[in-house]
Amino acid sequence: MNADLANDILRGVKNIANFINEDARATYHKLATGALPGGKEGNQWIASKRVLVEHYAKITAGKAA
Repeated sequence: MNADLANDILRGVKNIANFINEDARATYHKLATGALPGGKEGNQWIASKRVLVEHYAKITAGKAA
C-alpha cells in the first residue's frame, strides 16, 4: 500500500470519531446514513482524512467563525 494512502485512511468508528472530534455513536450514525463520507471494508468503517477535511470545509464555507 502506498505510504500516503496508508496515512490518509482511518479505520474504525472510534478513530474516525477522534479525528473529527465527535462522539463515536454520532459518528457511526452519520456514516451509516451517508451524512459523513466513508465506507465499509468488510465489517469495519473506513474514511479518508483528506475527504473528511474537504467535507467539513464545504459545509462550513461561508459561515462566520
